[in-house]
Amino acid sequence: METVTEILQNQNSLIIVQSGDLREFANEIARQVLSGQPAPIVTKIEPEKPLSQAEAVKFLGKSRQTLIKWRKKGIIQSYRLGGRVYFKPSELLNALKRN
Repeated sequence: METVTEILQNQNSLIIVQSGDLREFANEIARQVLSGQPAPIVTKIEPEKPLSQAEAVKFLGKSRQTLIKWRKKGIIQSYRLGGRVYFKPSELLNALKRN
């Protein structure tokens, strides 16, 4: 797994951040700049929040049938939990890049 520093150095990285987390990070940077403190080095990577099938369809901008077809062809991997199907956002992005 890449570190945050390695990810940020790669110009081809796509980073998905929730708006609340981004706002909190920006506020912290602003507080530190105004107080003269050095900027933090981010090292913690949170695990991905799995997406439901409906969320994955919206995320991809594709139809439900495309999602099912990609699962059957092995283009994307799905995960079952409590009888429901979930997907990892990073795997969906990789599938979009390949197709």
